Amino acid sequence: MGFGERVKASSPWSWIAIGILLTSVGGGAALFLIYSHYFPYLSGARDDWNVFGALLGGFGSCFGAGATLATLLFLAHQNRKQQGFIEWQIKAQTFEQLLSHQRVFSERLEEIESRYDHKIRFPDVESLYIRLFPKNCPSKVDFHSDPEYSETHENLLGRLKARFERLDTLLDKAEWTVSEAYDLFETLCDLVDDLGFKWTGEPSDGDVVRGVIHTGINIYSLHDSLLRLKIIYNSFLRFTGNSEFEGLNRGVTSFVREALMKNRRVRRFVVYNSVPGLCALQDLYFEIKSLRDDATHWLLPDTLERLRETFESREDVAELNDAQNYTNILGTGVREVKDALLKYDESDERYERLNACKDTLHAIFAEIRQT
Repeated sequence: MGFGERVKASSPWSWIAIGILLTSVGGGAALFLIYSHYFPYLSGARDDWNVFGALLGGFGSCFGAGATLATLLFLAHQNRKQQGFIEWQIKAQTFEQLLSHQRVFSERLEEIESRYDHKIRFPDVESLYIRLFPKNCPSKVDFHSDPEYSETHENLLGRLKARFERLDTLLDKAEWTVSEAYDLFETLCDLVDDLGFKWTGEPSDGDVVRGVIHTGINIYSLHDSLLRLKIIYNSFLRFTGNSEFEGLNRGVTSFVREALMKNRRVRRFVVYNSVPGLCALQDLYFEIKSLRDDATHWLLPDTLERLRETFESREDVAELNDAQNYTNILGTGVREVKDALLKYDESDERYERLNACKDTLHAIFAEIRQT
């Protein structure tokens, strides 16, 4: 780029600097022209040369000051341009950091999906990133995000922290009310929503589906579901620079599982589409569990044990798809009920309840035959 092109591309400050420089030169030229007009001849007098020297020195000082001022203005302009370029570089680097941070986060989620054989999927990675790092933007990137939770304000990490702590407290309970069991169910479903994933694996009996969302929670294998939730949460905590959550490090007791199995409100969201008569069998289990003799011994101990083993996990429940295994369990129940009925009069309340168990067993048998 030539001088003329550089001048055209310059700011007003460059024009001011050039103007000062030209004014200094022009003023000096005019001064010497006037001097030569009035003093056209060389003089041999010392005083005349002293006057000329004083004039030359004054012009030099004036020109030097103008040149210095012009140089300072030009350098100030260059420095301003340099600062603007540095700011642009910083913004570009910050934006690149944001894109890189988001890319690493997306890769982290893909690793989680792969860990579970792509049976879970994070459908909206960008939205999840923004919820974890609400203060990040193209001009500012922070690699750390603190959980915030209060009565007036919360962020995603703060809400997750409160819900996981609530969940850890609930799982310690041995006795459950209906409202507490439903509170546990709601907490689990809310955690799935907050963690931002969807279950894409094949549904099985006992899976919880709320609305159109398959949560991946199975009421028979609750421990596996909790472990998955905890792993995803801890991945978020590590990525945001926080300590891992140390709770949920105990197994899930039968009290917790049975609280969900028994709750009628929860059942509206549970899948029972594979094993015939599963709901009725589940109700039968709780009825048999409450049937005791005068010495508080169970009336149908073998059937109770078979059913308890059946409901220990989703895999155990799936074994009911084997018709022979299913009929063996039901056969055990029919035989035990028949023997127990001989011990009580028809007027006894337990006789009536045992008769109802027998009817349920026969009804399940009939349902199996129809499939």
